[in-house]
Amino acid sequence: MYSPNTLSSPPSEFVFDINTDSFRRFAQQLEADFPFLRVTKTDVDGDAILQSEHGGMRVLCIRQGEGEVWLQKGYRTQEGDGQPLPGEQYRPDSIDPQFAETLHNIRKGLDTISPTARPPVDAILGRWNEFAKTYCGDISGELWRLLEQSKRPWSTDSDTEIALEKLFRWHRNIGFSTKTVDSWERLMTGDQLIVTENEPLRVRGNFQCFSLENIERKQSHVSAVRRLRFLLDTAGGCSPGFDPFRRLPITWCPTDLDKGGDGINFFNNHVVNIPAENSPTHFHPKNPIGGGTAQSEFYLVLDPVVYNLATAGLVPEIVLYPDLADLSRYEIIPLRPSMIVYMPHGIAHRGRNVFAFIMTVPGFKPGNELYLDRDIYERTGGASPYNANHLGSKNYERLEDFL
Repeated sequence: MYSPNTLSSPPSEFVFDINTDSFRRFAQQLEADFPFLRVTKTDVDGDAILQSEHGGMRVLCIRQGEGEVWLQKGYRTQEGDGQPLPGEQYRPDSIDPQFAETLHNIRKGLDTISPTARPPVDAILGRWNEFAKTYCGDISGELWRLLEQSKRPWSTDSDTEIALEKLFRWHRNIGFSTKTVDSWERLMTGDQLIVTENEPLRVRGNFQCFSLENIERKQSHVSAVRRLRFLLDTAGGCSPGFDPFRRLPITWCPTDLDKGGDGINFFNNHVVNIPAENSPTHFHPKNPIGGGTAQSEFYLVLDPVVYNLATAGLVPEIVLYPDLADLSRYEIIPLRPSMIVYMPHGIAHRGRNVFAFIMTVPGFKPGNELYLDRDIYERTGGASPYNANHLGSKNYERLEDFL
């Protein structure tokens, strides 16, 4: 199927469309690779109750359209670190005094923290309203960046290092706001809903969802609704530039700081705008760095017009390298909203001008993304597509070690 220097158009064995029969093939492949998953799509037209279909934890990602969700008084969420939650509907929880002390100790030691650790630490401190004694938002993404981008110790001061380590015990219990009234709230493309057998959601409107259900997990540790406008933009991954669109409804976080592995989540999703100039060619190895299950990734392509993104009007595409041993073989595939690109572990890829839900099963792992642009340039003499902005990105000595 592949030949050197081939420009191909769908169909491809890696590309599917949620609106065609090929979606069933994608679902069957993902379910075969991960037997605990059930993959479906759901259309909402009018009033509906979204619920678990197999008694598990079901995550629904809105790929198109708009609607509303009914949220009752007492509902708690870790949103609010992006656009603030409506003040007339939510009250930030009071900060735990011990967590506030941890933040005080980190702030006192800022000058001792390494340059690579400072950006995520600054973002963690930035969610703290010391005057109001509140804290809003989920710090899991920043903890991932600490582990991914900065080597320990993060601080030259032992007390500051201990305070940073304590964050890994706090992240699931802080940053919440509580709803003060019953009301309908707006849903948009890119937002995420989570339902379980005992916790369905009432919705209305006209929108389409992609969903994954873990039939082995009965409860969710993540709040039922994550809306992009209420989540902080965070630079990193395929969108490292200034003022990126990169928002993390569910991201990786460890169950134990020192053990690594698959973390808490059975999958992660990031909604990311990937400009061509920023995106590195990379792959996730079959033997995961840090342990756990091999990481597979897929894109669900969205329409950038919804958020007035700079890539709107450009041709989104993905470059795939199906054989790491022969980097002269590649596909360049034009994309459109509704397409799904599935990349099992070991398939190198680079999105260009793509706005998408980027999802991984079992989840993004710190340090488990290996970069290929220098290898592509050196092994093909520049004949295969590579990103010249990432020729210095190489964190291994021998590509053969990962074949």
